[in-house]
Amino acid sequence: MSTPEYYVLPAVSVIDVVGADAPAIVNNLTTQEVLSLNQGQGHESFITDVRGKTVGHVHVFRQENAFRMIGAVGQSQRIAAHVDRYTIREDAIPKIRDEDFKYFLLSSAAVLKAMEAKSLDVGPGGASGSEGRTTADGSNSPNDPLDATTVSIGGIDAQLVDVRWLADDSRLMLVAAGDAAVASDELQKLGFEMHEEACFHRLRTQRGFPWYGIDIDESNLPQEINRDRETLSFTKGCYLGQETVARLDAMGQVQRKLVRWSIEGASPAPSTTLQSDGKTVGRLTSVASTGGGESCALGFARRTHFDPGAIASGIDESTQTTFVATVLK
Repeated sequence: MSTPEYYVLPAVSVIDVVGADAPAIVNNLTTQEVLSLNQGQGHESFITDVRGKTVGHVHVFRQENAFRMIGAVGQSQRIAAHVDRYTIREDAIPKIRDEDFKYFLLSSAAVLKAMEAKSLDVGPGGASGSEGRTTADGSNSPNDPLDATTVSIGGIDAQLVDVRWLADDSRLMLVAAGDAAVASDELQKLGFEMHEEACFHRLRTQRGFPWYGIDIDESNLPQEINRDRETLSFTKGCYLGQETVARLDAMGQVQRKLVRWSIEGASPAPSTTLQSDGKTVGRLTSVASTGGGESCALGFARRTHFDPGAIASGIDESTQTTFVATVLK
């Protein structure tokens, strides 16, 4: 990106699970292996119920005496109740922290410029630590831990965490609600380009990241979301819903899967269905215009349309025009 950018997100789900037994409880409820994480490290993970359905989709970070789960807004009550339900005598208490913070999503370029300008002081292992996770093609390895660190901006403390919401180009800064104006002023002094939530959703759709409550809900199985490498561990041992996840892995198939679509000549609304040979083969969940009458989307596809290059058609209800949608890699 030529100009460093940041996005103001009005709300995010943040749940801290605290107590001596928090590691065991969180590991028992997540699809990723989190027990081996060091303080300040994290993984992307699903939280599953006994049927293997997705109760939540979060980034899980190990903190001092706690695990912090961070994800799309609207998940906190459900996840906290889920943790409570499966905590019997263990010492593990879920605490909802959504309203304790304000949220700034920074591009990697913004983080680096802020560090160079000495406006952002980053703790040991933070921000630059992501460079150690890059693979031969320059992308981040999906199985290596994400980073979380304490930072100082404008003289106030904040937390800076790696999130995959914009692929490998995003860091979420959590600032105490009362200090948000200080952080915002500091970012504006640096000349960063500020965007609102709608711009964030457009870009995360283009980058292919699913959002719980929009693209994912409790009816989905983890493998249907098409993020197996980032979110699933098949070596961690038992956890709630593991039997279903392992069986699907052994069978090698789900009946629907979230894929990226390229759309020609339209920008249809989410929930638009896609057809092929007279059958419904897909349903759009997030749609973003890419200009020139073209769009990209996230949406579910049936098995016949899992592979890149598969083609379907739909009707843009706002214009009553037919469009063509192609599955992207």
